[in-house]
Amino acid sequence: MLMGSESGANWLLRWRRGGQRGRAKSPHPAPSVPLWRQIPWRRLRLFFVTVLVLFLSMTPHQLFVPAPFVEGQVFPYDIRAFRTIRYRSEIETERRRQEAAEAVPRQYRLDPSVSAHWEAVLKDLFDGLIILRDETGPLTEKIQQVRDRFGINVPNQVVATLLKADPSALRYMQEMLLRFLDAEWQRGIRPSAEEQTSALQRVRGKIEQLPLTTDYRWALKQLAEIALQPNMAFDPIATEQAREEARKIVEPVWRTIRAGDLIAHKGELVTAMHLEKLRALGHNLSALIGTLLLAMLLTLGVIFFLKMVLPDTAANDRLLLLLILLWLLCLALVRFLMHPLGAEVAFAFVATASMMTAVLVSPLFSLFAAGIFALVTTLGMAMDWQTLPASALRPFLVTATVGIAAAFLSAELRVRAQLVRAGVVLGVGAFALQIVVGVITGETLTMDWYDFRRLCLWSVLTGAIPPALTLAGVSILERPFGITTVFTLMELSNPHAPLLRELAEKAPGTFQGSLMVARLAQEAAKRISANELLAWAGGLYHDIGKVTRPGYFVENQPTGVANPHDHLSPQMSAKVLMLHVHQGEELAQQHRLPQPIVDIIREHHGTSPMTYFLAKAKERGELLNESDYRYKGPKPRSKESAIIMLADSVEAAVRSLNHPTPKDIERVVENIVAGKVADGQLDETPLSFREVQEIKRAFTDTLKSIYHQRIEYPKLDPDRHANHAQRVRNGGSLF
Repeated sequence: MLMGSESGANWLLRWRRGGQRGRAKSPHPAPSVPLWRQIPWRRLRLFFVTVLVLFLSMTPHQLFVPAPFVEGQVFPYDIRAFRTIRYRSEIETERRRQEAAEAVPRQYRLDPSVSAHWEAVLKDLFDGLIILRDETGPLTEKIQQVRDRFGINVPNQVVATLLKADPSALRYMQEMLLRFLDAEWQRGIRPSAEEQTSALQRVRGKIEQLPLTTDYRWALKQLAEIALQPNMAFDPIATEQAREEARKIVEPVWRTIRAGDLIAHKGELVTAMHLEKLRALGHNLSALIGTLLLAMLLTLGVIFFLKMVLPDTAANDRLLLLLILLWLLCLALVRFLMHPLGAEVAFAFVATASMMTAVLVSPLFSLFAAGIFALVTTLGMAMDWQTLPASALRPFLVTATVGIAAAFLSAELRVRAQLVRAGVVLGVGAFALQIVVGVITGETLTMDWYDFRRLCLWSVLTGAIPPALTLAGVSILERPFGITTVFTLMELSNPHAPLLRELAEKAPGTFQGSLMVARLAQEAAKRISANELLAWAGGLYHDIGKVTRPGYFVENQPTGVANPHDHLSPQMSAKVLMLHVHQGEELAQQHRLPQPIVDIIREHHGTSPMTYFLAKAKERGELLNESDYRYKGPKPRSKESAIIMLADSVEAAVRSLNHPTPKDIERVVENIVAGKVADGQLDETPLSFREVQEIKRAFTDTLKSIYHQRIEYPKLDPDRHANHAQRVRNGGSLF
């Protein structure tokens, strides 16, 4: 439907709604649709996915992990408490508990086997001494027998001294020694040098008071030193129980952190106490909620931009999904690779997303999205948003500028070689911009050789990665998402493309006419800001179906050859000619032409009448049904398809004129367009009245330039020309 300032679809929709409002209510109203079925769930899912990815991409790491540090590291910035809390200090509590446990002495238990063993050994020793005392033999042999029999290392002098005593004295010494030793064993002797020495001193003191000779007391002291062994064994279980009881007695230690308190200084080493305070503070929920709200605002901003500036894109679910895949995947890769590779990775990926968006969807959206996502990546690369003024200027400016430049450089791409030039400009621009911004922030002045090489490397990658990924990504994504890129249109417009070459060979007249239609359509599309490349390619392919029966179309019939329609009825001729639309559609699908071109082939005649055969049928009285002489449609639904319909009709009408004058051309263009409008062929197109006027002017100007009045050259005398030619053949001159 033609309009003055709005699309036919919107006008028609409002007209229908108005008609429904003014119409009386039906006594049987249509059943109401449940509210949950009216909700656009698919778009809601895309919205929430976008918000989630933006939130995850621009949230500083420490907001996800309360203590994102490791002991021994250095704090990269000052950290202050964002709230007041009272927390239980496990580190301080554990320290005090450890001190209490360490204060508990080791626990021991009595080992009765020690005293029993030595009592038995000493009794056997004294019994053996009594027996040996009465035996005859050298003293040395008796001493050796004592050593061999009892297996203890008793000094020879001790054995010799005791062998001199009588049996009653030996029994007395045995009894007193065992009594003194047993008293110490009952008290308990721990395996420590101090306790053993103390116990031995007490036993020696008691022996010193016995009514014995000095030699006998000396011998008993020697035996006591040998037999007085520790009889207290370490008890780990009892020790641990005692220490655990000591730990339980200690009260927990509580500490208080107030909002604004300095938790750590920049450059300070990370300690366990720092980490405990950060964990006690926990997640900064207010900051997380604020970041989530910011992500929602940015998403809503993108939505409003699309609805206001690119409404067709906003209404296309597949294009929205493509935009989300391109940009959110870019953000995810930047977030994932930023830590190991550095902030410069954002330059290449944002430029790639911007370039692919410009080629696949819209350069205008690329400009807007580059700024938004430069902000998001900058926020995501910051360790703390408080440090943004100092650390984020260079990454933000370079990322935004590279993304916007990529959109501009991709807006007018026509051939893939232009991607290489765009990459060179991006690489050089990224290098120069980093140097300039680095001078402002002072980073360039402190740059060493390693930093300079890194800057050069990322500048090269920024120039190389976007064109390469764009070239691969566009080739992969354009067909699944139903997008026809400039690269595909330029390739299809090549005269050596298979279908065009076949058309030129089998139907040369149709091919020449298609070239003229393509030229007219391209100029008209340029005038109304439609897709001129699509109009050009559609003009070349719109009549491709004529390649199957080229002889039935007048432009392909040589002079002097009989017209096959002379032997057919008007109805049959109409059917034969109508077939070229369906056959062209089949050929386009077989050769996998883009859907917009297939639509142009199907729609370029709409439901227009075949006036010649319709008039012929009326003359013969054979007209039964006028619809038999109309194309089956559908009517054009895009600007480019409507332009090609008009260009095809105008080109055929002007070509049928003999020596058309400018007035003739204007008259034909006006009549053809008016006829199509009156017949309703443009009702489903989004063309406005102003655009239709521009299309007519474009057709008129182009056709006038083609059929301009030529200078009439003077006729040459044939005889004179023959004489000149003869002189040339004889080696003479024409002059």
